[in-house]
Amino acid sequence: MSLITISNVTKLYDPDIILNDISIAIAPGDRIGLIGRNGCGKTTLIKIMCGIITDYKGDVVLAKGRRIGYLSQEPDLERDCTLRQEMLKVFQERLTLEDKMLLLAEKMETGESSELLQQYARIQEQHERLGGYDYEHKINRVLGGLGFTQQDFNLPVSVLSGGQKSRATLAKLLLEEPDLLLFDEPTNHLDINGIQWLENYLNTEYKGGVLVVSHDRYFLDKVVRKVWELTEQKINVYRGNYSKFLEIKNIEKLVDSRAYKMQQAFLEKEKEFIDRNIAGQRTREAQGRRKRLERVALVEKPKSESPTLKLNISPSKRGGDDILRCKNVSKQFDDKVLFTDLTFDVYRGDVVGIIGPNGTGKTTFFRMMLGEEKPTAGELWVGPNLKLGYYTQELEGLNLANDVLDEVWELCPDKTQFEIRSYLAKFLFSGDDVFKQIGNLSGGEQSRVQLAKLLLEKANVLLLDEPTNHLDIPAREALENALAEYPATLFIISHDRFLLNRLATKLLIFDVTKDGTNTFLFTGTYTDFEATQQKQAAEEKEILQKKTVEHESPLKRSKSKSKRKRKMKAQRLVGSN
Repeated sequence: MSLITISNVTKLYDPDIILNDISIAIAPGDRIGLIGRNGCGKTTLIKIMCGIITDYKGDVVLAKGRRIGYLSQEPDLERDCTLRQEMLKVFQERLTLEDKMLLLAEKMETGESSELLQQYARIQEQHERLGGYDYEHKINRVLGGLGFTQQDFNLPVSVLSGGQKSRATLAKLLLEEPDLLLFDEPTNHLDINGIQWLENYLNTEYKGGVLVVSHDRYFLDKVVRKVWELTEQKINVYRGNYSKFLEIKNIEKLVDSRAYKMQQAFLEKEKEFIDRNIAGQRTREAQGRRKRLERVALVEKPKSESPTLKLNISPSKRGGDDILRCKNVSKQFDDKVLFTDLTFDVYRGDVVGIIGPNGTGKTTFFRMMLGEEKPTAGELWVGPNLKLGYYTQELEGLNLANDVLDEVWELCPDKTQFEIRSYLAKFLFSGDDVFKQIGNLSGGEQSRVQLAKLLLEKANVLLLDEPTNHLDIPAREALENALAEYPATLFIISHDRFLLNRLATKLLIFDVTKDGTNTFLFTGTYTDFEATQQKQAAEEKEILQKKTVEHESPLKRSKSKSKRKRKMKAQRLVGSN
């Protein structure tokens, strides 16, 4: 039985049709990725499903007794609560029962009675049915998995950053365990460790249905087993993960193109025969062919691809072969140590992917390369004849008061307006779009402006800090294709594992362990690194299990057995009363 059924749903934002006669359903255990270009209606469909948008035609039916959990891109938390208190709200029913049990326990201390014992037993049974006291463990595990430390638990929501609030909202939603999870960009504010934890949770622990809107292609590959493509107001369904979807789409395009070309060639040949013979000796045959042509079902011409970025990244000069040398480099701010004894070299043509939890020093490392920060200890040397181009995650290089045209024109005032507008068209700014104020643009549009400015610098070393953050999948693919052709050196801070896996030849890992910071260079692709980590984790788990078995004393096993006996005796006493 379906968790939710959508029947003949149509949605208009006058005069535009966003969704047209869509019928679809989600079953328990489904893992569905909803993809499509920015603005095609993905978020609208999700809001219709969870009841936020109600002015549409058609029917949406949620199965009786089922609950929907919706993760929007806007956090909804109470400012005056601590992080832990906000999580505890999920378990309010259990907390209320605990208060009742505490009150009954106090009454039983003054005078035990059969009625109080029975009342206590009933409430205790109800409490255990709901999960008992496991909520503390759940809160610790989910918050820890999403990157919060124990020190964060008692912070007021009001002091959390935007990214932390988004992660807290996700944690609260997971703790609620609804029957259907609707996610809108759940990985946006997670580092790679947090994304991997979420993937594992959805794949191994959560049993309900999942519909996720995401531009994180690696996440889609790991989690989804079905893809819904929203295009031209309709949904096309594909079985498999994102990579399988791409494979099927490419085959469909090839088949459709060949079918169209073959029919066009056939029609042209037939028309040529008809024109040549309609008034000659083979008139009857020509007339017959013309009648048959009128009955032929025409193959629709394959639709041209939607406009996407047209990027050409090229340096103005070659630069040297030695790009960067780090020798025993350390960096700390006051008592906070970011990294220590970092030693490695980077050469021309290397693509260095930089990964690690938020706040471990990745952006600080870029600022050291730019000369904006100095190492606390050690030597960091940047080669001569290098022009460094820097793409900032916060888009701080943009003047929000400028319009798009002026923002780019200021970098090359000798160009004509026509030349600048032609250049901006490659970044999907056409017509009156070029007169939009930067401050009024979406995150994706601002990212495209920053890319347009960066490429004009003709740098021979690029420092990119989360370059795909606000881009949709076609834009990410266009950027990847351009970077793959870049004939110089790249440093890329990114949580986009699809991008890293395609481009990076080395990985600079910023890690935090229980023993402190651990920063090192890994040579290989992201897939190679992931395989190495999984192998290491399996070996460590095996060693730990052996140690646990070897060190478990007979006395400990005896105590555990006695504890179980005492618990059974207590349960019998309550039952007998």
